[in-house]
Amino acid sequence: MFVWYLVGFVVIVAVIFAVGYIMKRKHYQRINALEAQKIELMERPVIDELTKVKKLRLTGQTEDLFESWRDSWDEIATKLFPDLEEYILGAEQHTDRYQFGKATQMENQVEQVIHDIDTQMKQILRGLKELIASEERNALDIRAAKDTFTTIRRDVLSNGYKLGDALHSIEGELDTVAENLNRFDMLTEQGDYLEARETVLNLQHDLEKLANKMDKIPSLLRESDIILPDEMSKLQAGYDEMANQGYYLEQLQLAAELERMSHRVSDLKGKIVAGELEAVENGVAELHTEINLFYDTLEHEVEARHFVKENRIVVEAKLEKQMAVSDALAEQIKEVKQTYHVADDELAVYLKVASQLQTQKEQLETVTERLSEVKIAYSAAEDTLKEIDAIVSGIALEQDTFAEELRSLRKDELEAREDAKRMRRAIMNLNQRLDRERLPGKPDEYIALCEHMEASISKLESKLEEKPLNMKAVNNEWRVAKEDLEHLTEKADEMIENVHLVEHVIQYANRYRLRTPDLAIALRKAEDHFYDDYQYKKALEIAVTALEKVEPNAFKKIEKAYEMKINVDEVE
Repeated sequence: MFVWYLVGFVVIVAVIFAVGYIMKRKHYQRINALEAQKIELMERPVIDELTKVKKLRLTGQTEDLFESWRDSWDEIATKLFPDLEEYILGAEQHTDRYQFGKATQMENQVEQVIHDIDTQMKQILRGLKELIASEERNALDIRAAKDTFTTIRRDVLSNGYKLGDALHSIEGELDTVAENLNRFDMLTEQGDYLEARETVLNLQHDLEKLANKMDKIPSLLRESDIILPDEMSKLQAGYDEMANQGYYLEQLQLAAELERMSHRVSDLKGKIVAGELEAVENGVAELHTEINLFYDTLEHEVEARHFVKENRIVVEAKLEKQMAVSDALAEQIKEVKQTYHVADDELAVYLKVASQLQTQKEQLETVTERLSEVKIAYSAAEDTLKEIDAIVSGIALEQDTFAEELRSLRKDELEAREDAKRMRRAIMNLNQRLDRERLPGKPDEYIALCEHMEASISKLESKLEEKPLNMKAVNNEWRVAKEDLEHLTEKADEMIENVHLVEHVIQYANRYRLRTPDLAIALRKAEDHFYDDYQYKKALEIAVTALEKVEPNAFKKIEKAYEMKINVDEVE
């Protein structure tokens, strides 16, 4: 037993040592990797780059920035690197003592310090690189800026007259650029490369704006000094010429508008001198648009004059024709009212359109008079003529409809009278048909319908005898009478069909009567309704119900035979 305990102890110890060895190895691997990173950081040429830049003559912002980089390097060299060594050594010692938790803490601190050193070094090297590069870029950019400045100044000396009153402003901007060029040289000589960089960038922007002004100002001055005044003068001349030709143009208020435009042009000249070129460009475009709108208006007046000359007489003739139609319609109404009743609302429609025609006539007379006195624009006259034409066309349609309604009164009267006679003949024919069918009698319901039909026709005939004749009332009674006749005819057809079907059903059911007492009783009851009170539909329902109990679907055979006019036994 003791031997087994001993073996177990040895195994546990072996496992512990094995695990410790593995853990130690992993930590040393991490420590070695961190050590390698430390060496890589220490080998970076930060001090060399700082020394290289230090040889330059630095002042101002550049010197302040360089000092901040050197302070950052001093912190790395005197504090962060020693801390890094201490943490690495601590990690190794804790690993040797199998204090793996503490070793991990030290290793994590090492990683953090490495990260901090790496970040600061990159900032320093990037800043130094940009500083050196800025010196090179400054040299290239200032050379290009001086060339551009020379070109612009030469252009101003040669073509300054094209700049007008803006020349003094441009020369002032050139002087400012020259001062900034000198300032750049001074900053460079002093070693303030960063502020020199800002200066050269500002110079590039100022020269670009200056070149843009040199390009735009001559054309904008031409617009304000020549083109716009010339266009306004031509607009005034065109206006005067049209006014002399008899056009009414006072509504344009051109004199006031041209004065306003002239003030606007003067204002634009001041903006050119002030260098507000974008505002000037927008103003010039707006003035051109306004002038073009005036030309469009004048052109429309020319087109409107042509329209008025071609259509005024046409519209006048159309109006006079429609007023003549209106007068004739008034006479027709007088004649019709002697025979027929014309509703007040219908007369109101006529009176309304007649009044509208008079209003349009007055409107046309006003336009004609103002045209002769040159007190209305042709465009306004055109609009009025079109409006009158549209209204007269609408009135013509309404009057045509009203006239047609008046003409149809006599036609409807004659048709109603003829139809009243037709309906009486139809009732007579219907009664004759029922007589030919030799029915046992007519049910009370049908007799009531006949009496109602007679009353409807009498009402229609009575309305046709009234003076004046109210055709609306006639038409109403006429419609009721036609509906009643249609209903009466349907009832007669239904009654005749039921009579025939009852006869066929009873005839067919007689084959079962002797051996089926219930059927015999039902058939006798059906016959009582058939012969005594003439309830043919009820008789049919009783007979069919009784027969279907004996022979299902028998009634379908009987119906089919009746429709085909064959013997029921021939139905398949």
